Amino acid sequence: MSTPIKHSFNALIVRKSDDSGINSWRDLKGKKAAGEAGTGYQRLSQQLGAKLVNYDNVSNDVYMRDVASGKTDYIMNDYYLQKLALAAAPNSGLKIKKGMYFTTNEDGKGEGIVMNKKDKKLQKQVNDELAKLKKNGTLSRLAKKYYGADVTKKPHVHIDKHFTIQSKYDGR
Repeated sequence: MSTPIKHSFNALIVRKSDDSGINSWRDLKGKKAAGEAGTGYQRLSQQLGAKLVNYDNVSNDVYMRDVASGKTDYIMNDYYLQKLALAAAPNSGLKIKKGMYFTTNEDGKGEGIVMNKKDKKLQKQVNDELAKLKKNGTLSRLAKKYYGADVTKKPHVHIDKHFTIQSKYDGR
């Protein structure tokens, strides 16, 4: 992986009308979590006692429609990706649940460009170019344009909880 070019945290999408009945982490128990089977988000939801509603290769609008209709109660995902999904569907009846931002042991130190780990020459070239783009402000400008925030820097938000995701997953 290249040097990190995006830093984020995680959040929940819920219904605007009633917060999907979620006001604390304890409230996830028994709720229906929308997600792709086996992801860290679904493993964490299972760990917190939610009922999993697993999807296979669907677009955000399907997840969001099901939360809005009550088929599911929430979606866990990267905050900035959730923000983009909501911006694309401003009349969805959904929102990001404030006060329940979180990180996990699987978040790492930021996101970068994935490449063959054996190709050290390519990694150096990519990192050198990224350093130039960071220094001249291009990465920051692109981040603000597409994410609405400078995701090249660690976010300054209150993280409510840090979770250690257990590796056990049974898909329920």
